[in-house]
Formats: sequence, C-alpha cells, structure tokens
Amino acid sequence: MSKLRQARIESAIKREVSKYLLELDDLRLRGITITYVDLSNDFHYAKIYFTAINKENKNQEILDALSHAAKRIQKDIAHRLKSMRHVPLISFHFDLSIQKGNKVIDILNKVKKELQNKEE
Repeated sequence: MSKLRQARIESAIKREVSKYLLELDDLRLRGITITYVDLSNDFHYAKIYFTAINKENKNQEILDALSHAAKRIQKDIAHRLKSMRHVPLISFHFDLSIQKGNKVIDILNKVKKELQNKEE
C-alpha cells in the first residue's frame, strides 16, 4: 500500500484515540498525549505511542490502564472510522523521545556551563 495512505490512517487513528481518551472517566488516563502511531505495512497492527506530562513516575500504571482498555478503544475506532474495512490490532507503548530529548538538553547545558567556567 502507499505511504500516503498509511500516513492518513495513522493520523486518523491518532486523532480518534486522542478523542476517545478525552471522553474516558479514568483519572489515570488524564493528561495523556498520543505522540504518534506506527502502522505495520500490512495494516494489521498499530503501535500507539504516548507520553504523560507530569506523570513520569506512573508510566507503568498508565500503560496497564491503556492495555486494559485496548479492546474497547479498538472497537471505538472501528465504529468511528467506518471507512476502514479492517481495524488494526492496537498496542500501547511509552514514548521515551521526550525524556531522551530532555537528557540531551541537560547534557548540553552542563557542557555550556563547563565551557563558561573554563573561560572565566
């Protein structure tokens, strides 16, 4: 299938999962941001990556709640995206890119301070 079609489906899944999470009453899932969706080439599997701002210490609890709700979310996606013949099986994964980015920024700031101290 075309990469354009895959990108459109990934975007639609991301949008619908985000909407679904906003409608849930589960307090553990408040403040969750879906960062991206990785759809397999055969469209059968979708890895949904998320991040939780200010809840870094509750990542496993959030992942458990999302994994528990995965079938309901998948069913809701099927209902909302009626144009899709087959809705992929979804799995949730914590997105570490923001934390890795923060570590890089911290390292750069330390290097900058060290350079400034050497100049003085």
